[in-house]
Amino acid sequence: MKDKGDDIEIDAIDRCLLQMLQRDALTSTEKLGEAVSLSPTAAKRRVNKMRRDGTIQRDVSIVNPDRLGYHVFTLVSVNLERDRRDIVQDFKRSLTENSRILQAFYTTGDTDFVLLVASRSLGDYEQFTQSFFWESPHIKSFKTMVVMENVKLGFEIPVDL
Repeated sequence: MKDKGDDIEIDAIDRCLLQMLQRDALTSTEKLGEAVSLSPTAAKRRVNKMRRDGTIQRDVSIVNPDRLGYHVFTLVSVNLERDRRDIVQDFKRSLTENSRILQAFYTTGDTDFVLLVASRSLGDYEQFTQSFFWESPHIKSFKTMVVMENVKLGFEIPVDL
């Protein structure tokens, strides 16, 4: 089955491998091969091909934020002063360069961007807002929602088998 818009073939075996790797990127090639009835070498070849072609973008470890002192998470909606391309591009760059911003989405509707920000405390977040939001001449407004509880944290893309 070809995915829409791509020339990359993702068959049922690749889909199964992707599903397993999304749950645990350290799954051994022996386990991967066994699950899809391939040798470990053949399974590894398929996984490496998906890394090369960009199907697998990165392998990451999800770190417990409490262990590093990050106890407060906020969702922030941001509106820029203007919708000029250079302002939007500059703001996107500032988002990618700031390690406190875990996720950033450029959106349609009433909000230009939605951000997920990690902070050590509410005071720490307040300092962040002063340095990041208040000092930017291109930010018209921002609204903060404090995350009370992380109900679901996931990065797994649904894989149709």
